[in-house]
Amino acid sequence: ELARGFWHAAILRAGLRLLVFPLLDGNALTSDEVAQRIGASPGYVQPFLESCVVLDLLEKQEDRYINSPMSSRFLVKGKEEYVGDHALHHTNTWASWGRLDEIVREGKTLIPYETGYVDADTYWNDYMMGQHNRATSGQARGLVENVDLQDKRKLLDLGGGAASYSIALCDANPQLNAVVLDAKEPLSIAGPLVDEHNLRGQITLMEGDFLETKLETDYDVVLVSGVVLIKPEDDCRRLLKIAYDALLPGGMIIVQDYMRIDHSPERVKLDTLENMYVKVAFDPGAGDREGDEVASWLRDAGFRDPKLIPLPTQLALVTAEKPPAL
Repeated sequence: ELARGFWHAAILRAGLRLLVFPLLDGNALTSDEVAQRIGASPGYVQPFLESCVVLDLLEKQEDRYINSPMSSRFLVKGKEEYVGDHALHHTNTWASWGRLDEIVREGKTLIPYETGYVDADTYWNDYMMGQHNRATSGQARGLVENVDLQDKRKLLDLGGGAASYSIALCDANPQLNAVVLDAKEPLSIAGPLVDEHNLRGQITLMEGDFLETKLETDYDVVLVSGVVLIKPEDDCRRLLKIAYDALLPGGMIIVQDYMRIDHSPERVKLDTLENMYVKVAFDPGAGDREGDEVASWLRDAGFRDPKLIPLPTQLALVTAEKPPAL
């Protein structure tokens, strides 16, 4: 079963790329009708659809196929819990994982678009949209519910990507204004999303390297989401010091990422595999951090009273405070 696991991922990827799931959402079709609609070989479409049935991606009604409840919920773009872009991102790393023995032996990272399996633009678009999927399918709600920003006025989102979490926090806190700092490519995705939520008045997009850009020092909250997982320790420590310097006295930092805080068997499995994944596809110094480790980095940067907050979603939180002025 382990050896055949990649078959399952290939069927899921193909269903997403062939747009089978939106086609069959509440709409039962025969295999010939599906083949005609997606412009594919009827002789291959039928066994492909049957494979989707045995993986619970589709259901069969006599000679017709329709989405399973799972696919209808998670694999149809536009629905709240859609995670199709995130699934595509993970399968974009296919060729890198296929060379895992080489990666382990040589202690190197193999960036997916360097394998020739996927081009850089597609890789980064699927990655950023996948992170947005994660946010909109529950992570953003968990963040909003676990941090109190009612008395905060100005947020700095370091490496904010598609601005997913700034959107959620500003939407929940109308008094809050956010600056999202990241590279040009993720901000090109963030712009339309900010517009879609009518938040241009609250969210400013700033292009730059979050380790190099000169920042104002009047923020009362800083968000660092999805960064400590994929960057080496030295960069993480440097980033937390940058956050400290950007905050007003009494300001708050929120670190959101894969972090080992919940040690249930399910979480241990997820964290262990995620730790391998980021070394394969991001950076040799990347890693799924211990929550206590991140808390110690915050203390070393000058923060006090770090709080470790496990969430039922994949990413956990660590919050801390910059000491108030004497």
